[in-house]
Amino acid sequence: MKISIQIIEIFLLGLIGGSVPGPMLTAVFTEVLGGGFKKSLKVIFRALVAETIVASLILLIIYSLHIPELYFQIISLAGAVYLIYLATRIWKINKVGGENKEFFTFGRIMILTLLNGGFWIFWLTVCVPRAFTLNESIYGGLIIFMVVMELGWLIMTGLLGFVFSRFRPLLLKKNLVSTVFKLFALVLVFFALKSAVESILFLIK
Repeated sequence: MKISIQIIEIFLLGLIGGSVPGPMLTAVFTEVLGGGFKKSLKVIFRALVAETIVASLILLIIYSLHIPELYFQIISLAGAVYLIYLATRIWKINKVGGENKEFFTFGRIMILTLLNGGFWIFWLTVCVPRAFTLNESIYGGLIIFMVVMELGWLIMTGLLGFVFSRFRPLLLKKNLVSTVFKLFALVLVFFALKSAVESILFLIK
């Protein structure tokens, strides 16, 4: 019974992680607008693979080294710079069409994940303790945690991408594509500034 509750909590944690506004969800919405829901599935899959790789790294190596939060705040500063770079690229998109290439390649998705200090802190402080608790309760607990957590994330992210795709025809019809892409760019800038401010405040404490 206790293990079942733990697994349900992990699944809900994955759902929450997939629904939290952030660079990755913005990336999914950007690709939905640019090429439709099917195209965004590639981004979702790439994000899933990137997150799984980095999260596994955290579970297997980083946590045992007890790395101070300071380093992840520094990573966040670098991530903020990269987000602003992506925002400037998205800002310049003014239409959708066959000539548009996929913007969020696997390389960019991986960089976003690696430079997302908030992601590292979330996994270290929230996910890792629960993963090791489950591992103590059941054989293969770490693997079960990863599968359940990422399943919840995948379902929620995919669902939100699908819901947003229902608005795509209206946005195209009203010629709002350029405006929406600029909005996405501003959202990324917001997350960049938010991340930078939080990191700076931590560093000057």
